[in-house]
Amino acid sequence: MRIKFLSFIASFFIVSFVITSCLDEENNIELSKDATIHAFSLDTIGYGKTYKFTIDQLRGEIYNQDSLPVHADTIVDKILIKTLTTVSGIVTMKDKNGEDSIININDSMDFRKPVKIKVWSSEGLAEFNKTKTKDYTITVRIHQFDPDSLNWEHKGTMDPAATEAQKSVRLGDKAFTYNMQGGALKVSASSDMTTWNTQAVEGINQMPHSLMALNHCLLATVEKKLYVSEDGITWNPSDKIEGSVVTLISQLPIKGQDDILLTYIKEENGKQMMYAAQVSSSDEFSKETSLGETDSRFPVENLSYATFPKGKGFQNIVVGKHQPEITTTVDGKEVPAAVSWGFDGTTWAEIGTTSSTGYCPGFNQPTVVFYNDLLYCWGEKFESIYVSDSEGFAWEKADKKFAFPMHNWFKSSITVSTPAQPEFRGRTNYSVIQDTEKQYIYILFGKEDNVSFKEKVTKKEGDKVTTTTETRTYRHDSEVWSGRLNQLWFDLANAGK
Repeated sequence: MRIKFLSFIASFFIVSFVITSCLDEENNIELSKDATIHAFSLDTIGYGKTYKFTIDQLRGEIYNQDSLPVHADTIVDKILIKTLTTVSGIVTMKDKNGEDSIININDSMDFRKPVKIKVWSSEGLAEFNKTKTKDYTITVRIHQFDPDSLNWEHKGTMDPAATEAQKSVRLGDKAFTYNMQGGALKVSASSDMTTWNTQAVEGINQMPHSLMALNHCLLATVEKKLYVSEDGITWNPSDKIEGSVVTLISQLPIKGQDDILLTYIKEENGKQMMYAAQVSSSDEFSKETSLGETDSRFPVENLSYATFPKGKGFQNIVVGKHQPEITTTVDGKEVPAAVSWGFDGTTWAEIGTTSSTGYCPGFNQPTVVFYNDLLYCWGEKFESIYVSDSEGFAWEKADKKFAFPMHNWFKSSITVSTPAQPEFRGRTNYSVIQDTEKQYIYILFGKEDNVSFKEKVTKKEGDKVTTTTETRTYRHDSEVWSGRLNQLWFDLANAGK
């Protein structure tokens, strides 16, 4: 219920006249010109949390800096004002008939849309002068997207001829994706992950066994030889690392320095030996240190590594192609398990577990990233994402909100995955690039004409419920997708980035 404003004004004039008539000139009431809101807040909004509202006196705007959770519109459609402080205590708004009514904070209000109000100073009330008022717009900001969800966006297509296995890397502001086409190595380059230019690679003509970016150049291993490129197109043999280089492993920042430790495996006298070399910001190599013989369980193919803070320094984590002998038992069945390895700057050590309650599945093409202060891992088939909050020791399936695009096959079948109806499950030809500045995860897909995966289907016939497995089959073009956690987008937007 709102009080009609004109009736209140009439009463105000009468009371003012009586009071001023009873007082001498030395005791006249001093009316204030202040028509501002000093404090504003809503009820706890149903989440047990009080959201702070900012009052912008210059623009006449009142808003919450931290947006309410998604779907909060079902709460703010009928909510009480907890605090509304002014000097006069009189705030009006237009009713459905366009007439001024005094707001009664004991009545709930609808804040799904911006609400316009007018604050009256006591001087403005006494004179019924609308120039001695101040207008405000109250906006209750609500997240349009779930902050805990991973939002995927189709960025465009790459080379339609890219149908074989690929590797991708980022150097400076450019991304490079390598793949074999008709027996020749090709590279697609892009500065915006949207427009790509494909051309033949010079100097090497097969897919690199490993690929890595330093500060100003790219490194690759091909047939146990090290190659270097400054533009991603022309490659030359390199003597930065002497000997037979099996694979590059990881990079680890050195505390208090601009240098990094580059780790790699070399073959010596029939043995695989681990090494670390210090690399400067100008890509100069020095201080090669032996780390001992490579453990038989350490992966040497399709390596993926991530770097995360550890104490006052950093640590690497590495996963690689699944080794068939590493398994765990789940529900009485042997299933592939991955073993992650950690490097603290001195030693590589096995840190993963094959426990049935904390293992990470074994993938032939794994990806591990450090993202939103957690470690995430996934592999070919894109069935699920695994997360670790224990530095890679124990893993579990990530929340369903943090997932890849999946088509609802129960509503309709598709023959091709499109940006409008995307499906990732079953895909195997891909590579990954992480943008740590803008918090994007880019997945680059080569074209596949026959993608398939199996999905459990529950059917009910009368009182009988049966569960079967159906095979889904589709195709997709060469595509680039970006994924970003909504909360990180909100944080970057609030920071003006």
